[in-house]
Amino acid sequence: MFPDGTLSFTASVLHHVDMLNLWVGRVTAYLILGMLLSLLYEVVLRYVFDSPTIWAHETAQMLYGAHFMLLGGFVLFYGGHVRMDVFYSRWSARTKAKMDAATALLALFFLSTFLWQATGGAWHSFVIREVSHSAWAPPIWIWKFCFPTGVLLILLQAIANFIRDVNLARKELSP
Repeated sequence: MFPDGTLSFTASVLHHVDMLNLWVGRVTAYLILGMLLSLLYEVVLRYVFDSPTIWAHETAQMLYGAHFMLLGGFVLFYGGHVRMDVFYSRWSARTKAKMDAATALLALFFLSTFLWQATGGAWHSFVIREVSHSAWAPPIWIWKFCFPTGVLLILLQAIANFIRDVNLARKELSP
């Protein structure tokens, strides 16, 4: 932050990445309600009116898949992914930042590769206008774009966290 209270360009970009993931996380959380309503509708029609739907279960699956994929950056922002806390919780902030930065390099490589592959798969699905093999046969190419979008959100948050970790590790080194 500059003395006049404004953010540096880097801090501003990191802030926007955080806000994007927070916004997507809050909006995406409501997909669970859609999933719940879809399944509730199916149960009522099936067991009360003996008239099951052909779409409710598959809709719930698609909503859950989108929910799962799009919340990754949100979870990473809050530090909710799996971590070995046996040693980590005992380390200093500087050591934590160093380890997080080192492991982030591996994650960045993996996420970049996953993004490349997921984008190719989603694009192929779009090109062939892929549909489900169920009786309902909804288009699934739309939902397949949740994979690269979710990976991109995680990748952006991982880069933001990596920059913060490197800065923290460097700050503690300087006088």
